[in-house]
Amino acid sequence: MTDLTVVRAFFAAWVFAYHVDLHAQFSGYLGPFAGFIRHGYLGVDGFFMLSGLILAAVHPAKELQGTNIARFWGKRLARIYPVHLAVMLILLVIVLTGLALGFTPRDADRFTVGSFIANLLLVQGWGVGDHLAWNYPSWSVSTEWAGYLMFPLLWMFLGTWREIIPGQIMVLCFCVLGMIAYEAGETLNLTYANALWRFFPEFVIGMATLRLVPLNADFMPNKWLAYISLAAIVLLTSTSSFDILVVFALWVLLSALAMQADAERPPVIRNPKILRFLGQISYSFYMSFGTIELLLAQFFRHQGWDPAANKLAYGVAMTILTLALAIAMHRLVEMPARRLADRWLAVPVPLAVA
Repeated sequence: MTDLTVVRAFFAAWVFAYHVDLHAQFSGYLGPFAGFIRHGYLGVDGFFMLSGLILAAVHPAKELQGTNIARFWGKRLARIYPVHLAVMLILLVIVLTGLALGFTPRDADRFTVGSFIANLLLVQGWGVGDHLAWNYPSWSVSTEWAGYLMFPLLWMFLGTWREIIPGQIMVLCFCVLGMIAYEAGETLNLTYANALWRFFPEFVIGMATLRLVPLNADFMPNKWLAYISLAAIVLLTSTSSFDILVVFALWVLLSALAMQADAERPPVIRNPKILRFLGQISYSFYMSFGTIELLLAQFFRHQGWDPAANKLAYGVAMTILTLALAIAMHRLVEMPARRLADRWLAVPVPLAVA
């Protein structure tokens, strides 16, 4: 599923641009397309659906039984926790060093002992807090961990029922998501205290999609569906305040890319190596930008520079520094930890009987 690897880069870049814009306020120069950047938080929703889809594709329901469940949890934890822990330790060193030098964090409530423990336990997105804390983008990783814990049970049902049942459940999840967005004022920008309400419907939608993909892959115009959904995402974010409509367009995009792969057709996204690489480091990139943002914003304030008045400098610095940290995290932490987990948690091979 090469397209789905590349689309991870798109989601990460979209979220990143949204957060850069909060400081640099560059979206105003994009005219009618400013809304696309200002809705960049919806890239997380794309990740949530993609996560359910990929897990369902990689793990047949019948295999997630007994010790395989513990092995699954171990591999998923090894996939997300090492980078999370590394970034947390970097932030801890930064905060303690700053305090020792007499610097007071701008948002002192963000760096409490209690929130540090919650982050270490990966429960910060389970409703235990209601504000940004430490490496704040990791709230979504916390909800992903909740999804991993529930995945074997959810997939046991969705992966074995007739296709019509997952389809009905997917429609129900979209309805629930719509009601949640309506109650929140048409937005799905829900984090921390309300994160799980946002996550689980989208996670289940992704899982259910995998059951429906083979039914339609061979005769649907997948490439055109992908192009139309991309255009719809840009149009809807620029003209509509209903986040649920954008999430639906994101689902169409992911479905089209998955069907293209299932039908064994050429990738929709003619992906050069750079896009594939950016997709591969997207997790480390997503987990790195919060730390760079903290340091860069502090540096700009210390220099008396307003990021909004120095948009280009701030944006370029954020991009280069985040990429540098992400590449280091990917190569020095993420990939070695994944290889180690694969060795430790490999399925034992029975000895041949002579």
